[in-house]
Amino acid sequence: MKRRIFFTLLLAAALLGLILWILPRLPGLERDLLQRLANRSAKEYFADSIQIKKVYLDRHFKIHLTGVTGKLQTRHGPVPLEVKSMESQDSLFLFISQKPVRFIFEGIRPQISSRMGISGNFMIQTGPVSRFELTADLGKTGLEDWQWLDPQNLGGATGAMNGSLTFRQILGQEPEFSMDLEAPEPGGNIQARFFDLFLPYLPTSVQKERVQKISKNQQLVRYGRAALRVNLVRSDNIKILLQIFIPAYNLKLTLNAMIRTDEKTAFSQIARLMGLIEVK
Repeated sequence: MKRRIFFTLLLAAALLGLILWILPRLPGLERDLLQRLANRSAKEYFADSIQIKKVYLDRHFKIHLTGVTGKLQTRHGPVPLEVKSMESQDSLFLFISQKPVRFIFEGIRPQISSRMGISGNFMIQTGPVSRFELTADLGKTGLEDWQWLDPQNLGGATGAMNGSLTFRQILGQEPEFSMDLEAPEPGGNIQARFFDLFLPYLPTSVQKERVQKISKNQQLVRYGRAALRVNLVRSDNIKILLQIFIPAYNLKLTLNAMIRTDEKTAFSQIARLMGLIEVK
């Protein structure tokens, strides 16, 4: 009897010691596990560079992350990005029952940015009716935050931006994507060579001659306002409308284009064509 009590007390002491050892280390273990999973799933785009400063699960099994960083691999070189915070609004246990789990995030931006960055929300549902939905507010970004997309044409670009982005993908259905951006008055600056993009779409006219003259300058040009609209018509067909006004030349330019790809992989195909993402 005494021996049984002794072993019971010994086992209780061992369990208590294990709990006391695990508890202070649990946030670190959660962070390391999630960081490892994130790097494995996004290795193609971030090359094992994702780091998470802090992550924890609350008593409702909702996850909270802060200080997420990573280097996006682009054709022009790695771009350090950061996410200020991200958290689930629902318990992660809902994944087990294949119910939707909602997340909110804020502060997605290049690490060198002085602006607040992108905020928004997304939803994930697993199982036979799996889906992903994203809504992002781009209103706290500036044109300078997007220079990494095309340093040659966007280097030195400035100007506050308004706009939003939405994306939806339901298993077995065509993806839905739209982006609506505006750089309102007073506008900002942009590289003169940027206007080479318009030349193939302009007929021979005085307007085309003006654009050719602007694009030859090795300097920044002042624009008054600009707008960009992108819509995914089908998974292999993207429609782009770009408008920009140049006060010094009293010139309003419009680029209306449809980009088609041979395969049903529009995003990765266009990323390769534009040199934005170094997809292997």
